[in-house]
Amino acid sequence: MTGQILSRVPYEDYARVEAINISRLKEIEHSPQRFLWRSKHPLETKPLTLGKAAHCAVLEPERFDRDFVIWDKLTKNGSGNIAPRSGEQWLKFQAENVGKSIIAVEERDLAMSIQRAVRADSLAMRYLEVGDPEVSMEWDLSDSWGLPQRRCKARADWLTRIDGQRYVIGLKTAADCREFAFGAAACRYGYPLQWAWYHDGYRTITDIAPRMKEIVVEPKAPHAVMVYNVTEDVLLEGRDRYLELLKILGECEVSGKWPGPGGEREHDVTLPTYYYGQQDDIEDLGLEVA
Repeated sequence: MTGQILSRVPYEDYARVEAINISRLKEIEHSPQRFLWRSKHPLETKPLTLGKAAHCAVLEPERFDRDFVIWDKLTKNGSGNIAPRSGEQWLKFQAENVGKSIIAVEERDLAMSIQRAVRADSLAMRYLEVGDPEVSMEWDLSDSWGLPQRRCKARADWLTRIDGQRYVIGLKTAADCREFAFGAAACRYGYPLQWAWYHDGYRTITDIAPRMKEIVVEPKAPHAVMVYNVTEDVLLEGRDRYLELLKILGECEVSGKWPGPGGEREHDVTLPTYYYGQQDDIEDLGLEVA
C-alpha cells in the first residue's frame, strides 16, 4: 500500500496538501496556459458554494448548521427585501461568522429539498446508509505509467462497503439526470477523468479496485434521482485521457512553456456537423439561402 485515506478532513486542510488533483489537471484540456493561470487564481463561484451546501445536507447533515449560515438580513427601509451583500451590515455579519459559508435562504431551502429527495430514494440510500463522507486520498503516481513520480490527491464524496465490496460514491446535480442527457454532461465536464482518477487513487493506496457509483439528482423540483454504474470502459477512457494530460503537464514543466489553445499556429474555422446537415437539407429543397 502507498498513500493514505482520511475521512472528514476539513476542506481547507485538504486544499493545502501539495499535490495535483483532477480538477486542476482537467484545465489542461483547454490549454496549459489556463492550467498555469488557474493555479494562481482558484475558482470559487456561487454554483460551487451551493454544491457544497447540497453535499453537506445530503452526506453530513449534522454539520450543516455548523458550517453554513444564512444571509437573511432585511433592508432598513422597511421594504421587506433582503439586504445587499455590502456595507456595514454585511461586513459585521461576515466578521461574526468567520469560517462559515454564507448562503441565501433560497440556497438553504434548495439544499434541504435535494437532501430529502436523495434520502427518499431507496437505490441511493443503499450506498449512503453507512459509510464515510468527504474522504481525502493522497498517493504517489505509479511509475508503471512511464511518467515522472508525482504526488496526487482526491476528495471522494463517500466511501462504503457492502457485503465486502468497496465502493467509491459520487453525488452530482444535473439539469437532466436521464441516461443520454447525463452522459453528454459527463463528457462535457470531464467526469470520466474524475472517476478514473478516484478509482486509480483508491486502488493504488489499498491494492483493491473499488466499484464506482454516481448518484445524480436534478436541482429543480421534483428532484429526480438516478444511480449510475461507472463501467470499466468509461474508466479506461478516463484513464487514457488523464495520463495524456499528465504527460503534457510534464512537458510544460520541463520546457517552461505553457501554450494557449491556439498552440502558436493559425487554425481553420470548424463548423459543427449539424450545420452542414441543415445546409444540405435546404439545398435539396431548391430554396434560396440568404
